[in-house]
Amino acid sequence: MNHISAYPVPVPGGFHAMVRLSHKARPWPLMTGDKPTIYPTFDKAKIAAQEHVIEHINGTMRRDGVKCEAAKVAAERLFRNGRKIEVERKVRASA
Repeated sequence: MNHISAYPVPVPGGFHAMVRLSHKARPWPLMTGDKPTIYPTFDKAKIAAQEHVIEHINGTMRRDGVKCEAAKVAAERLFRNGRKIEVERKVRASA
C-alpha cells in the first residue's frame, strides 16, 4: 500500500529499470515500444527508474481521474474571496 520503488535488475546484456508505483501492485520495467529497455550500466538503469518515479510524483495532480484545478480554483475563490491575503510578520523584541 502506498509503496513506490525504483531499482535496476540485472538481465543478459545489461540492466532493466524497474518501477513500482502506489496504484499498481507489481513492478514493471521501463519500456521502449513493446520491449523492456536494456541499460548498459547499473547506474543508468537506476537513474532512469528514479527519473520516472519523480516525473510521476511531480506530475499533474488528479482526483478520481479528474484534474484538481477546478477544485483548487473554487477553494481559492471561497477562502480568499477574490482578494490577495497580506501576511504580516511580527519581530520579537530581543530580551
